[in-house]
Amino acid sequence: MNNEDQEQHRREIQEFRYSLIAELTNPYLEHGELKRLIREKADREYDIPYSQRKHISKECIRNWLKKFRKYGKEGLLPKKRSDCRDCRSMSPQEASQLIQYLEEHPELTATRCLIELQRQGKIISSVSSSSLSRLVRASGMDRESRMQKAREEKSLKFDFFYPLECVQADDMFAFPVLDAKGGRRKAILMSFLDDATRRVLYANFSFTERSIQFEASIKHILKAHGRIGMLYVDHGAPFVSRQTKRILDILGIVIAHSTVRRPQGRGKKVMRTRRDFTLFSPNIRDVSSSSRSFVLTESAPKREDYISA
Repeated sequence: MNNEDQEQHRREIQEFRYSLIAELTNPYLEHGELKRLIREKADREYDIPYSQRKHISKECIRNWLKKFRKYGKEGLLPKKRSDCRDCRSMSPQEASQLIQYLEEHPELTATRCLIELQRQGKIISSVSSSSLSRLVRASGMDRESRMQKAREEKSLKFDFFYPLECVQADDMFAFPVLDAKGGRRKAILMSFLDDATRRVLYANFSFTERSIQFEASIKHILKAHGRIGMLYVDHGAPFVSRQTKRILDILGIVIAHSTVRRPQGRGKKVMRTRRDFTLFSPNIRDVSSSSRSFVLTESAPKREDYISA
């Protein structure tokens, strides 16, 4: 349970207590009438929030009324436990070591981490599963949070050290330009980014998303820069062709596809493509709107030429 949930529980209990004693706060009630009302309320059954009890004692009602008269409605809030985040089954040093080990190994469960630390002799205490679960959740280190944090770190940083170990490819719809027939069509920018150096290896414009253009771009990179270790792409039309996969297998190039509906894995490629696009797009717009219209023609090579190369 996180802090927001705990605070919500405290507020619900506060509202229940106030609803029970609200009638008793009338300053004009006589002493006998007050005692009768308290007795009647103690005899009733209630649906007490987060409790299996059904009755409230007269002493408890008097105590709530006393706190309300002294501190107001805030006096009806349940007290927070000072040790709610502590695990009394182990020392603070052992708990700190467990949390640190969880941070370093997010793929492991808390029980597995505890067993490993006990095997290493760093934790000698015996901890129940419920106490371990409370400690992990109170520290914000539940498995879902740990795995999400690990995925974010892996997505945002550049993992490869050497150039051409991993090349990311993506395409983006750009601006409308004139085609060879004089009509205005939207250009598509396909670019390739080196993961290690963050350098744009190749980029070109076309009117369609086809695998033949993806293959031609790879051919240019191989001629200009050398062998590629891996290609990282999404599930777009140019990147899922079986023929392209066969060509890459022959060349010994691994192609990896990003996870569907998870854009974080392609964040750095998208940001770089948008940044480069904004740098030169105003100039191309100016050219396309002037008397010397910018014309984009299809000039992709045939697939047979690429395979023979």
